[in-house]
Amino acid sequence: MSIEAETMAGSQSDGTAAGERADDEVGARAQAAAPGTVASGIAGDFDAWLALNLAEAAPEGTIAPFPPEELMHNTTGLTATRDFASHGVDFLRALQALSPVPLASYRSLLDFGVGVGRLARMFHGFSGRYVGMDVDARHLDWVGQNLAHVEPVLSVPREPLPVADGSFDAVVSISVFSHLNEQDQLFYLQELRRVCAPGALLFLSIHGDRAFARARTEARIFEMLSIPEPELAAAQPVMEDGHGYVFIRQEGHLTSAAYEYGITFISAAYVHAEWSHFFDVVAIGSGALHDFQDVVVLRAR
Repeated sequence: MSIEAETMAGSQSDGTAAGERADDEVGARAQAAAPGTVASGIAGDFDAWLALNLAEAAPEGTIAPFPPEELMHNTTGLTATRDFASHGVDFLRALQALSPVPLASYRSLLDFGVGVGRLARMFHGFSGRYVGMDVDARHLDWVGQNLAHVEPVLSVPREPLPVADGSFDAVVSISVFSHLNEQDQLFYLQELRRVCAPGALLFLSIHGDRAFARARTEARIFEMLSIPEPELAAAQPVMEDGHGYVFIRQEGHLTSAAYEYGITFISAAYVHAEWSHFFDVVAIGSGALHDFQDVVVLRAR
């Protein structure tokens, strides 16, 4: 649903000797895995599956295909398959650390803002229902043709999600709520509440207190976000002592009459005060994604 380049902070491969040694270690771990464990994808040995996705030359058919460079860049700002895979591995590891059960054990999962499968690729071998939802038909066309385990579903901005009530026992959403205005955020929280079964767990990434602190103190992060300095300065009292929700609109190909795109900062205090109207707030994983985006864990009532 959005360009997600801001999740790149400190995450791309560096091409150093140390990085090459790490690649060798990753390949060795994948090769040492018991037969069949990596072939099972996410349903097999978890660490071996992560290692296989980072290996230089994974056997054909053992990992999911990569999207073309244009689509990859359009959704993530990345162009190298190695970095795209690394993001997927990092995100899957972070989500697993926050989930009380193995990710492979969910029966029906919604990937809200699937893009071209940066995370969805990592669910290769998932035996449950995996719905990848997005507002961009181009992304879903590729997903539908290349990720056999994903059921692509097109949504329309600011309209009810086209799935039945109580459909899912898990929801993941990476770099969607980090770009919504407050009205749209509340609308989609309400919709996610509707489509979740009681007890379902949700893992939603946001620009929280950690991301805001880094944007204020690190020039590289500030430049990456491409927001005016006066607006960032004005956001500080709102984040620290005020409402706790800051939306900075950005013009570009993603902002239209139907979809308003920007950089959104949400404080932990806001999450506890407002998101608790829709769900139980289980935890907030501060900086869970690349020491930048938080992941909010929610439970449906």
